[in-house]
Amino acid sequence: MQTTTKTTARRIALLSALPLVGALALAGCAGDDDRDDTAAPAASAPSVTATDGSASGSTGSGSDAAGNDALGAAAETAREAVGSGTVTSIEQEAGGTSWEVLVVTADGNEQEVHVAADGERTTAGPTKDTTDAEDVAENQRFVDAADLSVAQAASTLVETMPGTVTELGLDDLAGTVVWEGDVRDDAGTKHSIRIDAGSGEVVTNTVDTDD
Repeated sequence: MQTTTKTTARRIALLSALPLVGALALAGCAGDDDRDDTAAPAASAPSVTATDGSASGSTGSGSDAAGNDALGAAAETAREAVGSGTVTSIEQEAGGTSWEVLVVTADGNEQEVHVAADGERTTAGPTKDTTDAEDVAENQRFVDAADLSVAQAASTLVETMPGTVTELGLDDLAGTVVWEGDVRDDAGTKHSIRIDAGSGEVVTNTVDTDD
């Protein structure tokens, strides 16, 4: 009789504990569900670096790029023809069929060279221009102030206004030495741009309505 009573008591205790075990199990499941429902931190997107396929100084159409490459080649051809010096001026002439290039030598004198349209060969010169002491002083001042070469100046011009550089030269603007150039865009409009010859900063940028 005593054994039966103990067994019955154990069964009653076990049955009483079942609801508590069930509640604990449900609470555990709910906790797992809450953890599963929590959004994982979003993976950071890979950074994308834009690739510029254009060559330096070749902003714009293919014809613009060819024209600006020819300008650079013509400047170098003229300088090599003189032997040394600094190109201070270059411009298209004869309807774009050739280039006229001025090269200032170490003594401050100017040499004029004419170069074919593609910039690869000279067609005339070098010829020493007539200069006086004032011209020599100005030429040397321009050369000393020009930290940007003619090629670098041309590159800055087409970055400012895509097109073909048709003329570029050192000049004085209110006491500051500047590269002054003309860029003709794809629509045929001519833009006159001045950049500081030392810093490369654009000083003026206007549309030329004269032609």
